[in-house]
Amino acid sequence: MIEKSKFVGCFKGLAIGDALAASYEGGPVERLLWRFLGRTKTGQRRYTDDTQMSIDIAQSFLTQKHMDQTHLAHTFAQSYRWSRGYGPSAASLLKGIKSGQSWESLNRKKFAQGSMGNGAAMRAPIAALCCLGCEDTLSDYVHKSAEITHAHPEAIEGALLIANATRLSLKDVESIGILQALCAGAVAPIYKFRLSKCLDYVVSGKALPMQFIKTEFGNGMLASESCITALYFAFTYRRQSFSDMVQAICDLGGDADTIAAMACAIWGACNGGLSMIEYDNRIENLALVEQLAGQIYLHYQDRIG
Repeated sequence: MIEKSKFVGCFKGLAIGDALAASYEGGPVERLLWRFLGRTKTGQRRYTDDTQMSIDIAQSFLTQKHMDQTHLAHTFAQSYRWSRGYGPSAASLLKGIKSGQSWESLNRKKFAQGSMGNGAAMRAPIAALCCLGCEDTLSDYVHKSAEITHAHPEAIEGALLIANATRLSLKDVESIGILQALCAGAVAPIYKFRLSKCLDYVVSGKALPMQFIKTEFGNGMLASESCITALYFAFTYRRQSFSDMVQAICDLGGDADTIAAMACAIWGACNGGLSMIEYDNRIENLALVEQLAGQIYLHYQDRIG
């Protein structure tokens, strides 16, 4: 049986990594903007859309008790605030849903095959929490939660990689075993190649230079440019300091908040939430995040009971 601390660690890790790395995302303009938006009135670090949409997944699941795409789409739309840093495409889609349009008519409006971004992967760890105890539903759950905003096959596969890495981390599978399992199940050539490289580097145990990480795995907003990067950090730092991992991701730059959200969620799934207590008063709404993790854990207990 998985301990509650791992549920809490996964969800809190996502929120903390997101909030701490948000001011390192993007170029000078984005970083300058977040200097004004990135703190609450009481001085706590604000999280971005990464955490908000993860909260949305949790709240929709706890309300509906299953994957209800329409309910989740409207939950996403009702929570939308421009100040959370939503990307332009996601913002347009969510505004459309809020105005009464269906998500099915909007999710391929800008991109014929759907968005290739990492927006579905950033919230995939919480989808994994919702499916524990009935893992045969995980693939369908992640696919349906992803396609509302990110319908491209590579975006969905990236979300599945992060969700499965989270699931196996919660079950204490060793890092090499997790990466081997992900390699075996990968479909897109870009994921097959980068997962194989990631496995080699994690096995070697050597820390890679930042420029090398950018070249090998990427640090951009596409799922294919960030998901394997997050896995590399999560498993390289699995038994090392959480704060050191976050700092390394911040030093990498690019889409730092999303890479940190994914990596820190997996790190938290491995190590539990007790090691994150120092952040409880530094990040906004962590009490809500912990409460939601606890409620999802109760559903998990009911399933396995």
